[in-house]
Amino acid sequence: MAATNAETAAENPNRELWYTIFGIGHPDLHKYQRFNMRLPSPPRCKLCYAPYRGVGRFVMRLQGRAPSNKNPRFCSRCDQFLRAYPGGAEVEMTIMFLDVRGSSGLGERMTPWEFSRGMQRFYAETFGVLYDTDGFIVDVRGDGLLAVYPPGFSGRDHARKALRAVDRLIGRQIVAADGTELRFGTGVHTGVAYVGTMTGAEAGVEDVTVLGDAANVAARLCSAAAPGEALVSDAACAAAGLVPEGLERRELELKGKSGTCGAFVVRAGASLRL
Repeated sequence: MAATNAETAAENPNRELWYTIFGIGHPDLHKYQRFNMRLPSPPRCKLCYAPYRGVGRFVMRLQGRAPSNKNPRFCSRCDQFLRAYPGGAEVEMTIMFLDVRGSSGLGERMTPWEFSRGMQRFYAETFGVLYDTDGFIVDVRGDGLLAVYPPGFSGRDHARKALRAVDRLIGRQIVAADGTELRFGTGVHTGVAYVGTMTGAEAGVEDVTVLGDAANVAARLCSAAAPGEALVSDAACAAAGLVPEGLERRELELKGKSGTCGAFVVRAGASLRL
C-alpha cells in the first residue's frame, strides 16, 4: 500500500504492518486469537483475546501474558506491541455502533450499582454475538459500544458478517435488574476508515481507535435509529451483496454531513435474509 500525499513513510513507518493486520490478516495474531477464544473467560485482551479470568488466566500466565499495568484493556504483550509499533492504516471495513436509549433516565432512577449491572447485561448479550461473527470491539462508551469488521479479522465477507450480527441482535430482549428493557439503536456502514493507535493523555498509553468519515456515518446512523431499530447504509448492503426486500428505506440527513445517506431499517421480526 503506497503512502498518501499527506502521509509519508517517515510519519507513519508502521503503516504496512497495520494494513497487514487489519486489511489482510496477520497469521500469528489469528493463531493466538483462535487459541485464546477456546479458553475461559472474559474479560479479554482487545487484540489477542487473552482471557483474564478462569482457567485461561493461568494458561496465559505461562505464556507471560497478563493485563498490562499501563493499559489493562490489552495484555502485557499486546501493550508492548502497540508501544513498539505505533501508527495505523486506511482499511475498508464495516463499522457498527450500538447505543442504549434512555440511559440517562435509567441512571437517574437507579443506583450506580444497579445501572452498572444493567449495562453489564447489555454487554454480556452483545459481546458474544460480535465475537461469534468475527467482530472486533474497539470501544465501550458507558451506554454503548463500537465494533468493526475489518477484512484482516473478519474476512472478505466482513459486511455480510456484520449484518448477520444485526439479525441476531435486533430482536434480543435485554432486561435490567428492575425489569426495564434496555432498548438500543444500531448504525452500520461500510467504508474506508483509519485504524491504528492513538496516544492517551497519559504519555505512553496507547489504544486502538477508528477514525474518518465512515466511522462518523456509522455513528450518525446509530444516533438516528429509534429504540429497537438498526439503520444499515446502502453501502453496507452493497458490500454484503444484499438487496433487502420488504424493508423500509430512508434517505437521511445526518448531522454534520452534506447531502443524504440512504439506509434500510431493520426491526425485530424482520430479517435481512442472509
